[in-house]
Amino acid sequence: MATVSFDKNFVVEDKESSDMFLRAMSAPRKVVIVDKDLKAENSKGLSLLARRFSNSQKS
Repeated sequence: MATVSFDKNFVVEDKESSDMFLRAMSAPRKVVIVDKDLKAENSKGLSLLARRFSNSQKS
């Protein structure tokens, strides 16, 4: 993760781009974060690894 904030000046020179930028700023996208059961994910991952490595020992 970045530890320095974004601080850069820029110039938008054409009207179409500036209009698109203003529309994007006035209606930001909503980000939906899905809650996960980390213990279940961990258990599932360990079982998949165990199954994968148990198959490789037979070959």
